[in-house]
Parts: sequence; C-alpha cells; structure tokens
Amino acid sequence: MPKYITTVVFIILAMPMTSAIAGTKDELAFSGFARVVGGQLSTNEASYANYDNSWSFSEDSLIALQADYAINTQFSISAQGILHSGSDRDSGLDWLYLTYQPSSSWQFNVGRLRIPVLNYSDVIDVGFSYPWVNAPEQVYSRRIFYSGYEGLNVRYQTHLGNVGIGIEGYWGDFDGEVFSGQEAFEVDINDIYGAVFSLNYKGFQFRSSIARISEVVDNSVQIDQLVGGLTSAGFDELASKFRLDDGLSVYVFGAGYISLDWFVNAEAMSVDSDLDVLSGITSYYLTVGRYYNSVLFHATIARSRQDENSIENTIPVGVSPLLDVLSTSVDTINALFPTDDLDSLTLGLRWDYNTHLAFKTEVSFLKGKEGKTSLFYVALENADFDRRASLYQVGVEWVF
Repeated sequence: MPKYITTVVFIILAMPMTSAIAGTKDELAFSGFARVVGGQLSTNEASYANYDNSWSFSEDSLIALQADYAINTQFSISAQGILHSGSDRDSGLDWLYLTYQPSSSWQFNVGRLRIPVLNYSDVIDVGFSYPWVNAPEQVYSRRIFYSGYEGLNVRYQTHLGNVGIGIEGYWGDFDGEVFSGQEAFEVDINDIYGAVFSLNYKGFQFRSSIARISEVVDNSVQIDQLVGGLTSAGFDELASKFRLDDGLSVYVFGAGYISLDWFVNAEAMSVDSDLDVLSGITSYYLTVGRYYNSVLFHATIARSRQDENSIENTIPVGVSPLLDVLSTSVDTINALFPTDDLDSLTLGLRWDYNTHLAFKTEVSFLKGKEGKTSLFYVALENADFDRRASLYQVGVEWVF
C-alpha cells in the first residue's frame, strides 16, 4: 500500500471538488466536536495517563472540525482536522478519505482512516459518544494502539428479519509514533489488515474483530543504538530481543445490551505477538449504567494482565566500562516496555444538558502490582511506589 495514498486522493479530487463547491453550497457540510477534560492523580510518586498530582486540563482536551463533500450520489470525500492540547498526540489532519457507496449495504473508503479494532476506535476522540470521561485505559491504552492507518476499508451491512449484520474488512500501513510510558518510538507498521463482524438484535449487540500486523520496523534512535552496541559486543541473542521487526495479532470480543433505563457493555482483548515485549496481553472491562432522565450513573471494572516477558539482562557488570554502559542501557530500555497488570474500579456520572452538550465527572481507583509498570510512569527514585492511586476527572463534551 503506497504511503502517500491520502495525498494522491487529495490531488485527484481537488480540482473537481473546488469547481463543484463554486456551483453549490448544499453538498458541503461541516460538523465538529470538542472536549475539555481535567484530571488529577492522588499521588506524587507516579503519573498515569499523563496525569500527576496537580490538576491538568491539557492532556485530553481537543477540538476538531470535519468537512464532508458529496461529489454525487455515490462518491463523497471527508476530511477532519484536529487540535490536541496533549503532548502525545500531533495536531493536524486526522483523516482524509474518499467514500464510494454504490448501495445502502456496501461502502468503500480509501485514504487516511481509523483502525476499527475496538468498539469505540472510530470515535475515541468524540467523548460525547461514550459514557466515561476516558475509555478504560487497560483496553484503550495509547501504549498499544495507534489511531489510524493509510489504506482501504470495506463495509457491508444487511438485515435478516430483526437481526442486523455488519461485516468489515481493512488493509493498509502506518508510519508514525507509538508510546511506551512517556517515551515515543518512531515505527513503520506494514501490512495492517483485519476484519470485524457485528450482530444487533433489538437491544442486544455483539461484536468481534481481529487485526494482524505483519511487520513492525523500529526507526527510533534509542533502540537502534542499543541493538548496534549489543551486536558489536557479541550479544546477538540479547540484541534480537530488542528488535521490533516482527508482527502481532489482536483479538477482540464485545457484547452489550441497552434499554431506555439501563445498559451493560463489555469488551475483552487479547494480544499475541512474536515480539516478546508485546505478547501475552489480555484485558477487559465491564460497564453497567442506569439512566435517570438526563443523568447517567455508571460503574466500570477493568483489568489487564501480561505474561512474564521481561528481557533478562545477561551482560556481566564490573568487567569493563563499556559493558557497564551497555548493561545500564539494557535495564533502561527494558523498563520502557509495558508490564501492565492493573485492576481498576471507575464510578462516574454524566449529565446531558441537551442533545449537543454533556458534563461528566468520575473517579477511578487503580490497583497495580509492585515491580510492574501497571500503566503508571514511575521515576527511578520512586521505584518502591506500590502502584495504587486514585484518578479524579471532570469533562465537558460538545458536538456541533
């Protein structure tokens, strides 16, 4: 899949779109969303989801504008620009894609798109679309997933009596940053492909998906230098543990029920990888909510577990200054990879002021395991932090 496919789409459509806009205003529609989110962690020994023990409104706040232009009854183009205040997301053009819809059942998208692995993957930035301030970190962790890809998406929807059926497939590439703790790694992720199957029956919803990445190519200087140093020193086997050049598979199953008074929703995810540091990850959440007019009370339990995949440091210490430096580097880089065993309980409230504006507040009680990252970022001087804390958050969600 060419890495500049969105640019090609834009060039092809630019001239006819411009001339068509000059002739009519009815086919161009604008929409958008915004959110202001604040949070504070109860401890000064760590940070979690980029929050520490002082109130911050910069980590998850954003504003986005989307333009949709109908070229004719079958073809349209959509573009979305987004402005993030958080440090681990780039602002700019978030997606740009061409849609071909030959019928009400079939839809083809090509360009820069979102990977539909999880239930809320397509709308994870639109906080108005889900009950929490932020989706459960164990499943929707920014450490594991990247937001989009450049490629192709095909959707088919139909009904068999009262049963709605959806089938979706996608394929493409990703070139950008992935995060581990507070560190960013430049990677090329090649041949992303997967499928989604969904069923809806009255208030019941079922969804399963699989995603496969054929190859992860690491472009980060930090790991590249470590691998080079280990190879030069003769530690080839240890060097191979740090090479991000294999693939991974993600399996997801979700189910839920919604009525006028209450809802229940759950998702479970499993990650299996040839990369030792990303294999054996399992996580899930279960949410229950109760509506009282325009107010929603909800509770969520979430858990993540990972197999013991820490890389054993086999470099002897005290033999030479060079080996000491390599040993320290191995420990430092190894600490960046996730060992995210974490349990949480989140209690929240959402008030829909109207059909476009919602206010949220919630508290999450976090219980990790000592000696593991548990989705926290812990400085070396606080290594004995017990991985227990509470996260307080408030949010305002707006769609327009």
